[in-house]
Formats: sequence, C-alpha cells, structure tokens
Amino acid sequence: MKYLPVRAHCFVMVCLLPLMFFTNALYAGDTSTWYRFEPQNSTSPGEIGMQDWLEKPAGKHGRIVRKSDKLYYNGEPIKLWGLNNTYSACSPNKELAEQRAAFYAKYGINSVRLHKYADGTGWAGIQSKDSFVEFEPEALERMDYYVARLKEHGIYVKLSSTFGVKLGQADRKYVPYMDEFGQMRGNRLSTGHGSIFLSRELQDLQIRQVVNILQHKNPHTGLTYADDPAIVVVELFNEDSALWHGLLQRLRSVPTLRKRAAERFSDWLKEKYGGHQALVKAWGKAAIDSFKNEGFTGENLDKRNIAPAGNPWFYDPAQLVGSQAHKHKRLFDTMLFLYEIQNDFYDRYVKAIRDADYEGEILGSNWQAGRAFSHYYNLHSDYRVGLIDRHDYFGGGRHGLKPGKFNNASMLRTAGSGMLSAGMQQVSDRPFMLSEWIHVAPNEWGAEGPAIIGAYGMGLNGWDVSYMFQNSDSGGFSGRLGGHPWDVTAPQVLGLFPAVARQVLRGDVAESNTSAKRFVHIPSLHEGKLGFEDTTTQQHDIKTFDSDKVPAGALSVAKCVVEFTDRYLDTPSFDLEPYKERDSLLSSTKQLRWYQGRTEFDGYFTINTDATKAVVGFAQGRECNLDSITIRPKCRFGAIYVTAIEREKDIKSSRKLLIVAIARARNTGQKLNAAEDEILEAGTGPVLMEPVTAEISIRKSGNPKVILLDHDGLPSGRTMPVTGGTFTIDGIRDKTPYYLVQY
Repeated sequence: MKYLPVRAHCFVMVCLLPLMFFTNALYAGDTSTWYRFEPQNSTSPGEIGMQDWLEKPAGKHGRIVRKSDKLYYNGEPIKLWGLNNTYSACSPNKELAEQRAAFYAKYGINSVRLHKYADGTGWAGIQSKDSFVEFEPEALERMDYYVARLKEHGIYVKLSSTFGVKLGQADRKYVPYMDEFGQMRGNRLSTGHGSIFLSRELQDLQIRQVVNILQHKNPHTGLTYADDPAIVVVELFNEDSALWHGLLQRLRSVPTLRKRAAERFSDWLKEKYGGHQALVKAWGKAAIDSFKNEGFTGENLDKRNIAPAGNPWFYDPAQLVGSQAHKHKRLFDTMLFLYEIQNDFYDRYVKAIRDADYEGEILGSNWQAGRAFSHYYNLHSDYRVGLIDRHDYFGGGRHGLKPGKFNNASMLRTAGSGMLSAGMQQVSDRPFMLSEWIHVAPNEWGAEGPAIIGAYGMGLNGWDVSYMFQNSDSGGFSGRLGGHPWDVTAPQVLGLFPAVARQVLRGDVAESNTSAKRFVHIPSLHEGKLGFEDTTTQQHDIKTFDSDKVPAGALSVAKCVVEFTDRYLDTPSFDLEPYKERDSLLSSTKQLRWYQGRTEFDGYFTINTDATKAVVGFAQGRECNLDSITIRPKCRFGAIYVTAIEREKDIKSSRKLLIVAIARARNTGQKLNAAEDEILEAGTGPVLMEPVTAEISIRKSGNPKVILLDHDGLPSGRTMPVTGGTFTIDGIRDKTPYYLVQY
C-alpha cells in the first residue's frame, strides 16, 4: 500500500502538521517506560501453555483429509496454526529439535512448514554434495529426528523441498545442457524461475527428489514419510508459474529450452490452425515477430520456431487493449498453452507422489501470475492439484528501499488490506492456506498480523492453515530484533500466540455464511471474458489485491471466494453498505467490528465471541463494550485479549481467564529518525516492550483474583486490586504482557 508522505507538499504539510508531530513521536517516542522482556523460554505450561490442546502424536487417528473447502481430522474440522523452518533449520541438532518441539507446542503451534529443506548443501539443506536428488546421511538423520519430535508433541509437518532446481555436478548426466543455465556457484547451478515448466529433465529431477524423501523410512518413527500421517501436505514447487516473468527470461537465455518450447508451441498452434498462413490470418500479420525487442525474430510456423513468449505485463488487460492490442490473439493462445503445460507437469508430479503411496494432501505452487486472465489460469492450475496456498508480506524495508529505510505503516487503516487481501484468491471448494506471511521487520506493528489473520482469515473467511514466515529460531523468543526481517519469535508477534492460537484452534470466530463470490469460467478466459476487474499490486513478496465487483473490504464482513464455474456467469457486485454501522464494518457474524482509520497510524477492530474478547489497534480513549467485558484502552496502540484458558470452556463457564496485552517492541538503545523512516542505530538485547495500559471490566459472578504472570506465563506471586469486577492493567507498573483472572 502507498500512502502520501506528510512532507510531500506545502499545503498538505500545513494541514497535517499536528499529525506529523504526533507521527514522529509515535516512531521515536521516549522508551524509558518500556520494560525489558526477559523470558527463560521455559517449556513448562504455566498458565499460558497449550500443550494439552495438541493431540499426541500427530496423526494418532489417521490423516488429515480434505472434504470440499475444509480439512478434517478424526471426523472433525481442524485448523493448522504454524510457522516455517527453512534450509538447515529443518535439520537441527537433537537438543534444538527437542527444545523447539516443546516450545512450539506451548504456544499453540500445531504445524511446521519445513521449507527449502533440500534446497542445497550445508546451510542450504540436506542435499548431498554432488546431486540435487540425493541426501547427505547425517543431515537427513537430523531432519528425521526433528520430524519425530514434532510428531511426538502433536505437531504436523508440511514438506516444501526446494526453491527452484539447483543442479550438482552429478546431475549433468540427467541435464546434459546444464551449462546453458550459467556458471556454478560453489557446488550448485541455479536453473532459475520458469525453467522447470520448459524442461522435462528438470521436472523429473524435482519429482525424483520428492519421491526419494517420501520413500525414505524415518528410523525414529518406523514409517516412511509417505506413510506417516503427521506429514500433512506435500508442496509441489515453491513460488513459480509458467505464466510468471521467469519463463520469458529462460526462453531468452537457455537455447535448448527456447528451441524445445518453440517446437512444442508450434506443434500446438499447427494442430489448432493448420499452417503458417492460417496462423497469420488468425493472429494478424503484426503478431509475427512481435517479440523482436526480446530477441525473437524470423518466426514461421512451418519452421517450428514460434516461442511462447510473454509475461504478466504483456498479459495484463490494460496492455491487451493498449500497447499489445496488435498481438492480443497471440497472447491469449500463449496463456492457454502455458496453462496446459503447467497442468501437464503437475499431473505427472501428482501421479508420481501417489505412486509412492502418499495419500495425504498436495498443493501446486503459491505464486502469482499477474492479474485477470493469466492469474486465473494459474489459480485454476493450482486448484486442479488440491489445496490453494498463497504468500504475502507487509511493510518493512525488504525491497526497493534504501538501507535503513522502512515502511512502518499499519494494516488497520483499511479493512481487507495488506496480507489479508491474499484471501481474494480463496476458492469456494478448496481449503485455503497462507504459508508465508509476516510484517517484515523493522515494521513495528507486527502484533496486528496474528490478530488480523487469526480473526478475519482463519475465522470469518474460514481459512484452514497459516504458517508465519521465518528462517529459523533458537527454540525461544528472539533476544534481539533485526537478526533477519522475518521474525516470528519476536516478542510482539509470538507473545500474542497464547491468545490468538486459542481463538483459532477453538474456532471462537465463526465462519461467515455470507459469501462474496467472483465467478470464473476457464474456457471464457481465452475469449477475453472475465466479468469483473481485479487490481493487483506487487513488489516481490509484498502484494495487495482488490476487485471492482467484490472489494477487498468485503473480507472484513463476509467470506470472499472465487468460484470456478462450468459456464460463464456475470459476477454480481457485493454491497458493503448493509454492514456499515457506527463508523465501523460489522461482520456478517456480528462478532467482528473494524473501525477504519484516517491515517496509516489509525484504525482498530474488536472481537466479541463467547470465548475470546479483544481490542486490537489504535483505540486509545475508546470504550469497547463486548457484552460481558468492557475494555477501555489508555495507550495509543495495543492488542488486548481476554480469553478462556481451557479448550472446552468459554468466558462464562471458565474459572480461569487469560489476558494478553501486546504492543510494539524495540531493541535496547535502538534509535530512529522518525521524519525519514530510518533506523539510525539497531540497538542490542534485551528487547524492550511498549507498555499496554487499559481498564478492563468483567461482568461475571464471583470474586476474581488477578494474578500477574511472568514472561513465561508462570504465576509471579503478584496480584492487583479488583473493584466490582474492574481493574487496570498497566505495563509500566506490571512489566508483563500476561495476566491470569482466576475465579
């Protein structure tokens, strides 16, 4: 999302001068009252632990299975709430494997995505030194042990093996033209985005690698990976598509792939049109040699040299009727051809996995292909495989910004924005997964991420699986921020899990019965018929989505889905007006209320369910009446939750309520230049937590006792006064994010 800088123009600056001063204070304000967050990373349950929420071992009663748009386990719907481990973090030493498994379970993490576990050697994974398809025995043994420990603690595993095919010297016998991809770096040669869709050899290697792990028997479980019900999903290929930018680059740079692809596309065109003159008549003369700027000339169908050139920019509807109008028919044929070859690869891959006796869930990829026609071809290709999985990030200085600069905005300003808008790709009869997402550091509003995705994604929109992205962790909270830009174990993120994971796994937020549908008929895409107009903005991993008929704001009130139909249907407009109430958007379930903001540091939402009540965002001075509980935030920003501790209880029936109150976090000594969005000094550990202050009133029979918990969720022995069910939490005084209300 892009916001107008407060210093952009003189007249704007005059109008927003007070806001600018406030914004600067918000960024670089005095942290002298912030408290040191110093947990011992104990795996003792204390009062926040969720170990007993996870059935052990994972898969005790068989596999998690897909039924229409839901995942089921032992006859009941199940949600997976987890995080990523990547590269060699997927094969930790035994001590770390045991600590992580126990620590994750405590915080309600019931699934881990092992991502890029075989992306290379050494730090890059478990591959053998010489081959993409073989594994280094000691590294594989460590991963086996880790998978067994996760399973023992009730934690399921998703397998995501690589990020592209990277060839070793021993793979030359499989890919004799491998030198065309460039030079080896170390002991690996990257084949690049898009190449796998053009190369049968690379496809076979990718398939062989995954089949090898599935047929490997884990000595610590006694089961092959294919037979182990704790392996919940196998991902075919990470972040790629035949309809994305990489394929054109490979056509230009790899002669063997260019020749083969041109021959295959030409044969496809000849079957459709007959000969060159018929093709010219169908496409128009201007379409031939129309990619000469990209290096494709002398095209003739009879010579079998017409390449399937294109990328999302060419496929964009604005270009198809604008700068690319002279070759729009060619581009529609290209999209259909690439969709079909992607399907062919996926079909062979899925068959090989099934032939390896794996009966669990499979997903295709998780990437974009522009918007409109190419996007829906790609989405449908993934749909044919199984679950729908996507990636999205928000904020941070990861891409396109100067070192030290960062986008420190909040998602709360606009309902349905940022990472939540990835839900615009949910399909009506498939489970939906967001397997990479996080506020990219040093964005400071990370606490809103689990809150929004947990309530609006996993709850209202009925998403099934979430994996926040990180590379690794030490089996405890991060002792210093900024080690890498994706930090799930940062205290302002993971610290919220004792509340959010309870809400998600218990199913506190109801799924909407109201659907906001967009209809897509795949055969009509080739005719240029879609029936609505999407808006997609993308900077690498950071993406936002919107639509004219179903705006992204609908994600805050209803379940938004794409429905693939057997005939063309017009998509009706979804009206948000009926959901607007008291300056807010009230969800169709009446449980969630989003108050949109006027600036990038404004907006909040509330959760009002039987078992969880919460206020998240910039709600200072508001009185949030949530039936039996009223929360009055006295701090500018925070995520304040009141939730029943037990799985089978709600606030009315539970004798123990947990309060979690999280805001921002910074390193000790961290310094910002607020006006420039720039980090001047990164600072050191320990991490400092911004205090959250709020008055909370609980209308419930009995005389509650409020006990302060320490940073591991263990009783501290300190209590606070309660008058008529009302008390004040004060992070400056209490120096903790956790409180137990005991009846």
